[in-house]
Amino acid sequence: MIRDLARKFSAFGQFVDNVIIELKFQRGNFSAGAEILRAHSSMTLLRASSNDAEILLKMIRPRREVTAALGCRIQSAEKTWRVFTASDILDFVESVGDKNEIHRFNPPIVPALLILETLLSDENFSSCAGLKLKFKNFVTAGEPLSLVGDKNFELMSAGVKKVSGEIL
Repeated sequence: MIRDLARKFSAFGQFVDNVIIELKFQRGNFSAGAEILRAHSSMTLLRASSNDAEILLKMIRPRREVTAALGCRIQSAEKTWRVFTASDILDFVESVGDKNEIHRFNPPIVPALLILETLLSDENFSSCAGLKLKFKNFVTAGEPLSLVGDKNFELMSAGVKKVSGEIL
């Protein structure tokens, strides 16, 4: 389901150099399609939906070119929830037609929609009606992520907030 919606976003090639700062996922009855809801010089709001789900993406154009993130290689005492590999990321972006170069850096930055897909496959989130995610810092391949909290949660790496989330 998430990959099908992600493919719809890949049609908006003019925003390929933008980064996602917020994502809202909802299950329900929607009209299938994809559209630009708002587009300004620095912020864009996109929507993609199928008959049973919708994703809204809030994206910004970075003030400067995004360069490869070093990621966090510090080991943490927190329990690891997930580590995304470069192969996971490449498989996802190839599958959905994502052309954003930040997902091909060394190490690559994990796509927001791959994080969403992974959360929805987790037993704690698989039956939720929706999720709202705010991206605080880039997540890169190889970073051990911990999942802290339940209805309101954080994805953390060595104590650094990467993603704040809320079950809707």
